[in-house]
Amino acid sequence: MIRAVDDGRVSALVLLDLSSAFDTVDHDCLLTVLRDRFAVTGPALDWFRSYLSERTQTFIVGDAESHTVSMDCSVPPRLCLGTA
Repeated sequence: MIRAVDDGRVSALVLLDLSSAFDTVDHDCLLTVLRDRFAVTGPALDWFRSYLSERTQTFIVGDAESHTVSMDCSVPPRLCLGTA
């Protein structure tokens, strides 16, 4: 791909790091904005919906592990870890 860019055969290149991009956004609101404001539809919107659905988070510190939390939007500021 880098050679294609260097050779001028690529007119646009988009790189996305989605590892934490949606952790502070209400997922339903984001999907609505993508659809209504930016006209993202079809497979592209389905891809975002799939990426955002059924997300969970678990914290592990040492031998202690939190319960699994469903992530509908944002990251919980703190989770209390029970004793293992």
